[in-house]
Parts: sequence; structure tokens; C-alpha cells
Amino acid sequence: MRANEDEVVDALVNRNKDIIVSWESVRDQNPSEYIEKGYLDADDNVRLRTVSECCNCFGAGYKGFQGSGAKHKFEEDTDIKRLKFYPNGEWDNRLTPDGNRFTEFHINSAENDKYAWSRLTELNQKIALFSHEKVSSTKYEAIFKGLYRVNKVESLKNKKVTYDRISKIMPTYYPKNVVSPKVIAEAYDKEGYMVAHFYYADVLETFQKKYVGRCTYLMK
Repeated sequence: MRANEDEVVDALVNRNKDIIVSWESVRDQNPSEYIEKGYLDADDNVRLRTVSECCNCFGAGYKGFQGSGAKHKFEEDTDIKRLKFYPNGEWDNRLTPDGNRFTEFHINSAENDKYAWSRLTELNQKIALFSHEKVSSTKYEAIFKGLYRVNKVESLKNKKVTYDRISKIMPTYYPKNVVSPKVIAEAYDKEGYMVAHFYYADVLETFQKKYVGRCTYLMK
């Protein structure tokens, strides 16, 4: 009996793994405009609905996805997460009002220590964060907050995994199995992180005007 149960569980897990779909079906969802734009900017109040949509902004190509996030398909040192910053069962996550720092905390001390050890020593140190927020009495949305990095000193000090925002802007990606337009330029911040790439001259021009003096550009 146990073997049969395990087979059913395995089948469900496999069914929900990275389901790749055609670009025609993906582009009908909200992420398409951001993928074509070439970047996400937290100051643009980017709002999505599901975890799969969040991941699809970064080239995942998911049709459906179970869980709170996934690994980034292109930036291998980064995880994508949609987190709840309100009473949420065993988790008590907090996001500062200015959005510059957040913490992950499990109310069970043993589980919290286990997760903290994993995040600080084994798991990716960078998080592309979406905040799961209530926008009406019945509606929740995933709001892009930016790219964060683990702050190990503060994490050990506060016994909560603590992250600091390192960029409000992140590049978006077409799925790997999709032929994308030619990149005409890339934008890099002062730390050398590529925050955006561009397929269209008008989008590049708008970005350059908005972020005068904040980025350097590599023309293709």
C-alpha cells in the first residue's frame, strides 16, 4: 500500500515540475510585457498574480507551479520567492516599510535554526523578491520588490535570516526554448550587476532618461 501511495505522490510532483509551454501561450499572461521590456523595476509598481508568473518574468516558462518560488533559470546564484509578510501559519516574515530589508523567521526554533543554517551555508544568497499582498477584500497580488542578498552578520545577530536590497531593478528573460529578439544594449549598475537589457531603441531611451548617471551601458 505504501509503495502505491509513493507512486501517486511522485506522479503529482513530476506533473508539476518545470512545464515548458510555447511563447504564444506565455505572452498572453502579465509577464509578457516585462519580458519584452527587458527588466523589472520596483518603482514601477509591478504586480503579478501567481508564483509561476513571477518566475516566468525570469524565463521559467511555467504553465503552473506549486510552491513559494524556484531557482532562477539564468542567474544561478539567485532564487525567486513570493513571500507573505502577514500572519502566515508557522512563518513570521517581515519587510521594512521602505522595502530595503526583509527577514524570514520560523516560529519553531528548531525549524528556524535548520532553515537559517541551510540559507547561510548551502542555498543561494540572492533573492528576487515578490511580496504577496492583499489589495482588496478578496484579491492578493505579488508585488516586485527587487533583488536582495543575505546579510550574514545581521542574520546571526538577530537569529532571523536577514536580507538587504541591492537593486530595485532586475533583467527579465525569454524562456531558453524561445527565439528572442536581438539584444541591442545592456545596462549595468555601479556594482557591475546587469540590471536590464534592451531589445528596442525606444525602451532604451526611456530607461536612460529615467536613470541619468546611474548606469553604464554596453551597446551591442
